[in-house]
Amino acid sequence: MFLKGLTAILSFIFILSEALVFLSGDRTAFFYINLSAIFIIIFSKKIAKLRLVTLFFSFLLIFIISIINPTAKERVFDHTLKQMGLIKEENNKENKIYIFSKQHTSHYKTAYKIFLDNKALGVGVKNFRNFCSNVDYFIDKNSCATHPHNYYVQLLVETGIIGLFFLVFLFFYFCKILLKHFKYRLNGNFYFTDFEITILSGILIYLWPLVPTGSFFNNWLNIIMILNIPMLILSRKLINFKKQN
Repeated sequence: MFLKGLTAILSFIFILSEALVFLSGDRTAFFYINLSAIFIIIFSKKIAKLRLVTLFFSFLLIFIISIINPTAKERVFDHTLKQMGLIKEENNKENKIYIFSKQHTSHYKTAYKIFLDNKALGVGVKNFRNFCSNVDYFIDKNSCATHPHNYYVQLLVETGIIGLFFLVFLFFYFCKILLKHFKYRLNGNFYFTDFEITILSGILIYLWPLVPTGSFFNNWLNIIMILNIPMLILSRKLINFKKQN
């Protein structure tokens, strides 16, 4: 009885969370919550079916919301495609495809130009804002911001190849352990528990390279990421302790 009640509460939270994030218009958060859901469906054992069902009903609810409130759908989907140049606007004669948006593309191009002059160590932490307006790197009015809005691009320009190496190493190590888990699953076993898979989904959100992000050196973003690691380590140690005893 308790488990059924808990399952019902979790299902409600999953469905409602998806809908609320959609209504908020935060497109990155909407992408992240769906990325996490797909990740859990693919790699978890017991909660895969639950997450699949809740994802289906989430999309159904979002579809209904889109009919009732077209503005929410336009903000998350139509506006995104227009910013990327995949949907042409009547008043926009440019025939270009952008990385996320024209503004993001300018950030990345400016960051790349700065990186070319500072390849090894970059220009220093939080210094993109101080170099982007330099005449040698300036591209257009969208060149400057407090940071380039992507972790990997930010580390590349501010800490150089050496700084970026550590994040890239973490990403590939993450992929390696997931591949190990996937091989176990093909043989009917699971290397990680469902609890650990949910933790890993949080780490995936942080390491995913193809999405606009906040600043890598933002304290609360780093805290959210770092909190996952001790929980994962503790869970691994408890499992190994049980095997030895």
